[in-house]
Amino acid sequence: MYYPLNLQNIHIYPLFGDYLKGAPYIFDFSSSNPKTLEYNLTDFEAFDQMIFEELYGSSAQWGIGRYLEERKNLLRLYSNIIQEKRYYHLGLDIVVPYDIPIYAPLNAEVYKTGKETQLGNYGGFVILKHCVNKVTFYSFYGHLKTPHSISEGDQIKASQEFARIGKESDSGGWFCHVHLQILTQRAIEEGYLDWGYISPDLMPMVASHFPSPYFLFNY
Repeated sequence: MYYPLNLQNIHIYPLFGDYLKGAPYIFDFSSSNPKTLEYNLTDFEAFDQMIFEELYGSSAQWGIGRYLEERKNLLRLYSNIIQEKRYYHLGLDIVVPYDIPIYAPLNAEVYKTGKETQLGNYGGFVILKHCVNKVTFYSFYGHLKTPHSISEGDQIKASQEFARIGKESDSGGWFCHVHLQILTQRAIEEGYLDWGYISPDLMPMVASHFPSPYFLFNY
C-alpha cells in the first residue's frame, strides 16, 4: 500500500512511557461481535465498567481497538454517521484507565486543542503537528482529560507529557482510552480534521489522507 510519510529510521518515543506491560488484549468492536449490542452507550460508568471487566478478564493490562474496523453497532445511536455509512474506524484505540499520562512520540507543535461536548464525540482532544524528513503530518488524540496542560502554538519535545486519559464528558461518553489517528497535510487542507470514521466508498482515500497510526504507537 502507498504510504505518504517518509519516516524510516525515526525514533518514536513510547506514547505511554513505560506504563504498558505485556501484550494487549485485542477488542472486537466490529458488528460481527454481538456483545457490542450490550454496551450501554448512554451511561459512561456502565459502559466503562463493561469494557474494563472484559479487559481484566483477559489477564491483559491494556487493550487495543483496531484501525479500519467496521463498527456499525457501536455507532448505532448516531444517525448522521449511520446514514453516511461512516462506520470504519480511522484511528487506533489504546484502552487504559483514567488519568494515565500520554507522552509526545515526536517533537511537535501543538496545532489545536479543544473539547467537543456532544455525547459520542471526542470530548477533549489535541492535535500535534510534526515535520519529519521534510514531510508535514498531524497526530490526533481524542478522549482526553481537560483542561489541557498545553496550548495551541506550544513547541513540545518527544517524551514530554502533553495529555492524560479522560472520562465522562472528557471522553465524549466513551470508555477510557485514547483515539490515536494520523492525518496528512492533504486531509487537513481538504477539511477532514474531525473525521474519525469513513465510509466504504471513500476507502480509496485512506492511505493519502488517514494513513495507518500503528507506526506512531511505540511501547
